[in-house]
Amino acid sequence: MSKSRPVKTSWFRRWPFRATLTLVLVVLFLGGIIWAGDWGLKQLQGRDRYLLDFHDIECDPPVGMDKREFLDEVLFESRLPKRLNLLDDDLRQHLRDGFLKHPWVERVEAIDIRPPKQVVVMLTHRTPVLAVKIGTKVYAVDGNGVLLRPNAPTLDLPIYDGDAKPPQGPAGTRWGDPNVEAAARKLRK
Repeated sequence: MSKSRPVKTSWFRRWPFRATLTLVLVVLFLGGIIWAGDWGLKQLQGRDRYLLDFHDIECDPPVGMDKREFLDEVLFESRLPKRLNLLDDDLRQHLRDGFLKHPWVERVEAIDIRPPKQVVVMLTHRTPVLAVKIGTKVYAVDGNGVLLRPNAPTLDLPIYDGDAKPPQGPAGTRWGDPNVEAAARKLRK
């Protein structure tokens, strides 16, 4: 009788199985870490420790407004929540978008979120450079031809001397008359 030899599985046939098993285990391990991190973050997000009242944001208001009044208007214009979640990954972008909706805000230069509960928003505000009189109303326009709020100071501004069309949109948008906008750009500092 002949002895049968045990069939040896070659290294080449075992290698794909081991590599696949190792890869699956690594993916499961990393997926578990990511899941645990997301779960832990969700557990922390609703806690008061990570919430900031919108009015506690540090920023400089435009000329003629106090900080509280300015933040009230930003809150109204932006529809942001009254309490901000400091763990929100999109908080900077939400704040940037929200502040840019206010007619006085020209640019958001930076948003700094500092522990434990401090948010600093650095802004560039629009500056009135031209007064435009239509009927009995006097409007202020910035150096880009953007209409400012009715409370913008106009007393010491040069007055547009042409025939201006009425503003085409609300405060915070371009005037809509190319002549008014060109005159304002000439006065830009």
